[in-house]
Amino acid sequence: MSDAPLVEIAYQYIRTQLLNGVYLPGHQFTESELAAELGMSRTPIRSAVALLEKEGFIQTLYKRGIIVRGIDPKDLYHIVDLLNALYSHALDCIDQGMYYGLDLPLLRKHYDLLIEASDNQQYRAYYENGLMFMHTLLSSIQNRYIIETFNLHRDKLLFYVVVYRLTKGADRPYTGRKLYGEIYSRLAEGKYKEAKRAIMEHKRKMREDLIRNSILH
Repeated sequence: MSDAPLVEIAYQYIRTQLLNGVYLPGHQFTESELAAELGMSRTPIRSAVALLEKEGFIQTLYKRGIIVRGIDPKDLYHIVDLLNALYSHALDCIDQGMYYGLDLPLLRKHYDLLIEASDNQQYRAYYENGLMFMHTLLSSIQNRYIIETFNLHRDKLLFYVVVYRLTKGADRPYTGRKLYGEIYSRLAEGKYKEAKRAIMEHKRKMREDLIRNSILH
């Protein structure tokens, strides 16, 4: 009998602990502890750990268990830089008519959920809906390699901001509200170049903020 379903259960459990901020950078655990918690053998746990280690979230320490890795702020900027390039490309394609339909109702849904999460100070839901907003934008050009690239990096970005909120920036304002509102308005009006400019301006301000805080020095 295949362990694949158990591997997925273990993978999703660890991933959820990470994205909920239960496992913060430096947290250590063992395969045996997870096996006992989930009521399964260590074999699927080991496979799930290998997947998350490959993704860069955790590291296996020889005879010392597993440790949660932090994300270098420079890596964060590089991830954001990459995703902004994808957004820019998608908007260029949309502007040139090279897409299969922009789902404005779904974009609006994620924007409304983002506002609701912001009002209720639910930071994970806030960031998740922001990422799903951009996922919806990228999906309109139906390029599976772009979507796979986005999916590969979005959890790292989400993990970083959740950790940041919990450890350093609990009072940081939800500044993305204005950006997503502007992007949605420009898309609804068919002003795709202006939507692209809004994203690029946000990227410039973010870089200045990171430099000001010595993250990119």
